[in-house]
Amino acid sequence: MFNISGYDCEIRYYPRGCTKECKGEFIGLYLAIHCNYKNVTASFAFGLLDLYGNLSDLEAYYMRNDFFTVACSVTIISDSCKEVPKSFITGIRPCSLNEHFGELLERKDGADVTFQVEGEIFTAHRLVLAARSVVFKAELFGPVAEIQTKSMMIRIENMAPVVFKAMLHFIYTDSLSDIYDENISLVVLLQDLIAAADRYVLDGLKERCEERLIRNISLNTFTSILTCAEEHDCNQLRDFCLDFASEPKNLVRLTLKEEYIQLMQTYPSLLDGLRKCTESSSAFQDLIKMRQRGD
Repeated sequence: MFNISGYDCEIRYYPRGCTKECKGEFIGLYLAIHCNYKNVTASFAFGLLDLYGNLSDLEAYYMRNDFFTVACSVTIISDSCKEVPKSFITGIRPCSLNEHFGELLERKDGADVTFQVEGEIFTAHRLVLAARSVVFKAELFGPVAEIQTKSMMIRIENMAPVVFKAMLHFIYTDSLSDIYDENISLVVLLQDLIAAADRYVLDGLKERCEERLIRNISLNTFTSILTCAEEHDCNQLRDFCLDFASEPKNLVRLTLKEEYIQLMQTYPSLLDGLRKCTESSSAFQDLIKMRQRGD
């Protein structure tokens, strides 16, 4: 018995053959590979060793004192598709790493950095922040780090506490929490969160905010959302905004809004994108004429 790639193998030897038909005129050599779950594909070869230990053919002298030596080479061609019992698969617990890190943030165990955001205090772990954001890595461990002690205080400017809290939640759990502030609309919060994601190079957070903003595009939010998409290079969000504006009923009403005209004048590239969406729209042609007249 021997083991190859985790499989138990054995060579079975039948000196008089393994069937009655052999009548003792032949010897039989077989390779058996034991696998509990699935058949294994393998290649193998038997050979006889001569008196000097070299592989030989049947015509060479391979007998010595009524003994001969057999060599067997085995190659497992593929074992990457082993089947695992279904009872084992169903018993595997789902990954809870994000939950554990979320609890770590809530409990503040081992926290070694403190942030002050408009008077509110947040604590976190430098290693977690540095692992998730190259900006935090440079700020907390790079040459620009002001304090290299167990306790650090960093002041965050130009960011609302609710936005910073949502960003921390994403860093620890890789998910976007339900953010809420009675004084700030959801659309504005998501736009501010996109700006924070850009600031700390958190592309995953940026994409999740884009997804939520796409579901909130309307005639009232269109201008601010498209402005955010243009300023922060949110191409997918930008395309959805232009598709929304290309619908004739929406475009007619948007062209009556002063902020929409100003947006198109501020970002001329948006007009080119809109033209591709609705070249034949009469409302779009009126918008072009208005822009040319400077109305």
